[in-house]
Amino acid sequence: MSVVTHHAADDSGRPRHHDPHLLIVGGSGRNVGKTECVCRVISHGLQFRPDIYALKVSAVYPGELVWHGSHQEDEPPFHLFEENDRTSAKDTGRMLRAGARRVFYLRCDDTAVEAAYHRVRRMLPPEATLVCESNSLANFVRPGLLLAITTPHGPVKPRSRPLLELADLLMVSDGTSGFPEIASIGVDELGCWRLTDR
Repeated sequence: MSVVTHHAADDSGRPRHHDPHLLIVGGSGRNVGKTECVCRVISHGLQFRPDIYALKVSAVYPGELVWHGSHQEDEPPFHLFEENDRTSAKDTGRMLRAGARRVFYLRCDDTAVEAAYHRVRRMLPPEATLVCESNSLANFVRPGLLLAITTPHGPVKPRSRPLLELADLLMVSDGTSGFPEIASIGVDELGCWRLTDR
């Protein structure tokens, strides 16, 4: 496997590679509601586009296994799966039930995120509208919209702090309101994500 490094950043500190058809949902840690938000974004986005695709990325950094759950130390650095089971209780199954046309799950070490993302892109129609649950992808690709979720009192994963600062839309999850801010998200005629005036 070849090691992938960051794209050169622009003056804002964000990667220069820009994908306006991509919306990323990240969060301050585990169990803050990222998947629920992704599912609601998919359902909301279908009023603008007939096909929405979804991707969940679990990137493991050295010393951060506590934030990602159980992983084996000898796992290869790159796994890409397509979810086909709409009855699955997994996050990817939930994304299918929310209306996504196709859903992928990527698990890898941090050096493989960018290469794996471009592999997924090649599997989709050109300029496909995509929602991604990930804290790491925004380090390599500048999305059309970056959403971040935090909780009122939960711990903040150290590596997620820059993501919270760069977010186009920062939402505080209370477990009951269902992210009403999603109503301000739209998709233009080219399939690009944007914030609306609503």
